[in-house]
Amino acid sequence: MKQQKSHSLSLFSLLLIIISSFSLTTAQSSYLDSLDGKFALQFQISENFTLTDFQGAILSGKYHLSNKSAIRIGFSMNFSDSDGESNSTLFDSLVSNKTNTSSLFGFGINAQYSYYLQVWDVIGFYSGIGPFINYEYREITSENYSRGEDIATGVDAIAGVEWSFIKFMSLSAEYGFQFYYFYRKSNNEGNNITSEATVTSWAFGADQVKFGISVYF
Repeated sequence: MKQQKSHSLSLFSLLLIIISSFSLTTAQSSYLDSLDGKFALQFQISENFTLTDFQGAILSGKYHLSNKSAIRIGFSMNFSDSDGESNSTLFDSLVSNKTNTSSLFGFGINAQYSYYLQVWDVIGFYSGIGPFINYEYREITSENYSRGEDIATGVDAIAGVEWSFIKFMSLSAEYGFQFYYFYRKSNNEGNNITSEATVTSWAFGADQVKFGISVYF
């Protein structure tokens, strides 16, 4: 984890060095002038320069409302449903026959409004803010029955730089932090005993440094 963070910080520093080579005077025209109304898919560049999802496994992209503002959204969903059976024998005699079932459903939505505060020709500095929610429900039936749900919702704030190194493609590096509320509820039933537990918490913390690539259409 420490090596990945160091790798991301090095890439972020590289972009800052590139920015410093440009004049601090805003250019009359920039790559942003051509992005109004365009959509982009976003991918995160991880270790060994492999591509992963930026902020959503199913969809991670942004739409430019103007040449200086954009809406970003990420969407993830997972679902599983499984059945199993186990038999126990003792001295060639069947002792027990157990059936296990489990199901899981979850989704996550991240959205931010971002605004380009300053532009130097092909490089822009932006910041943004927006809500997110992650939800998961799980249910397991075997000898006992249990179910539970997790909810995390809050606000993301971001700040970063974007470099359009070729037409319709750009690299970005950004910092971020989250303020969120977490809720967990679980129920267990078995052996004539029923239990229920609830956990709630508030948290504030920094998000990982993200280094990504955007492809515009």
